[in-house]
This record gives sequence, C-alpha cells and structure tokens, in this order.
Amino acid sequence: MDRGIIAASNAIYKVPQGFIIGKAPSLDQLRYYSLYWDKVVIPRFDFIPDALQVPQEDGFISAGILERPEIETLPFGEPRREAWVNIMLRSQSQITKDFMQEKGTDWVMQQEGFTLILPEEYSIECNTLRVDLANCLPVPIGDVNAYDILEFKEYRRDEFLALHEHLDALYEQALLSPDKSLSSKKAISDFTKSIADLDKITHERFKRSRKFDLSTELRISGGQLFAGAAAGSLIGSAIGFVELPIATITGAVLSTIRLSAKVTTTFEPAKNNLKLAYLTNARKENLY
Repeated sequence: MDRGIIAASNAIYKVPQGFIIGKAPSLDQLRYYSLYWDKVVIPRFDFIPDALQVPQEDGFISAGILERPEIETLPFGEPRREAWVNIMLRSQSQITKDFMQEKGTDWVMQQEGFTLILPEEYSIECNTLRVDLANCLPVPIGDVNAYDILEFKEYRRDEFLALHEHLDALYEQALLSPDKSLSSKKAISDFTKSIADLDKITHERFKRSRKFDLSTELRISGGQLFAGAAAGSLIGSAIGFVELPIATITGAVLSTIRLSAKVTTTFEPAKNNLKLAYLTNARKENLY
C-alpha cells in the first residue's frame, strides 16, 4: 500500500492573540516528504504569496510525487487574517477527508508545530498516544533535486519498506506497552536497525544530510486504554511521558523515542484509523 500525506500549505501557530501563519514548506521539507512518503499533497491558496509555489515545485510535480490542488477562495478583496486561517484549516481537513476514501493509499494529515490545529467541525476529543521520533530520519540536503531523491528511494526500496514496516510495528507495540518496558521489545530493536541502515546508505550516497523529527498521534481504543496500569497512568496524568534513547551507527545516543498519552482533540474523519495525524516540530537546526 502507498503512503501519502496531505501537508499544510503553511505552518500555523496558535498564540494568545489568535493565530500566526508561518512559512511554506522549505526545500528540505519537500525532500523529507518525498523520501518517506509515496504521495504528497499541498493545497495552493491564491491569497497567501508564500503558498503560491514551493521550492522546485515543478520538479517535484513532474517527478510524480507532489500534487497541488487549487483552492477557490473569496472572489473579491483580501480576507482578514482570521479568515485566511479558517480557509486553510478547513481546506486541508476536507481534502484529507476526501483523499482518505481512496483505496490503495494510506493518507494521513500532516502539520507543522507541536499541536494539531483543526476546525471544530473536523475535530473530536479522544484518547491518544503520541510517538515522537526526535532526530531520527536522515534526509539528504544541498545540491539534491526531486529525481535524485526518488532514484535513491527506488534503489534502496528494501530499506525504506523495512523502515515503514518496523515503524508500524513500533506504533502497535507502543500502544500495548506505553512504558519503559517497550525498550526491550523486538519492535525497538528492529526500528533502531532500520534507522542505522538508513544512516549508512544516506551517508554513502550523499555528501550532506540532516535528521528530521516525526510525531505521530495514535488512537487508543477502550480495550487498550484499560489493558494495563501504564496506559491508564499516562492517560490519567495527561502529562506523563516515557523517553527511550536510540543508539546510532556510531554508538552515540543522539536520537530518542518519546511516548506521551492524553485526552486531546484530533482529526475526526481518522477516528477509526491507527494513525490520526503527523506533526513535524520545526526546530531551527532542522527546518529553517
């Protein structure tokens, strides 16, 4: 099955005064999306100059990895900033809901930041387990175009398939053991090996690379919620978390897996799926 994301056209940050519209996806982010997903959709809005085009857009589109659907907006004048945010969030939510009906592709919503921001009509409160992979996923940077990324991805297809399989197994095991006992499970060992393999082949092929984070919100069913004391404790405290270090190929502990569970607002159309949404934390050394 193909894996796809519907990414926001711009980062949106919630502040006490309302919302701030951040930057459009950078070239490094597009490489990251293209390397770890099979299909990438980023809506286009005519009222936000930064959202009209992303770096090397034509190349990623012609390579068959990127799609940019046009969103019809207000016909006269510029909408207020609050209206811009509402249009962007509703459009991303509706597009994600529509694409999720497509058979053969596992579509998941993706946003920048630490918290998923949704319009009320697309949100639902539920128990979630969040898995944060910090400093884990290598992405080539520098003089690298869309075809370089896809050629490398196809040539190393087995390693990328193994990563996704082990990542899904990690998600499933984390739901069963959301505590430090997860560190001794096969899922952690397999995932760590996949990351080490990707580090090695990326360094062999490209001169420069950068590590990216990935946060995934997972649905906790009622049975899983009450299956063990650890899950119940995490949900009950709402702020509890477990952090597990991952050794890299050099033996240094630079990457971590962090698990945190709580009742939160998430994407309603995905309520029956394992993966509810992806988030990328925009750290200075990684993204901008």
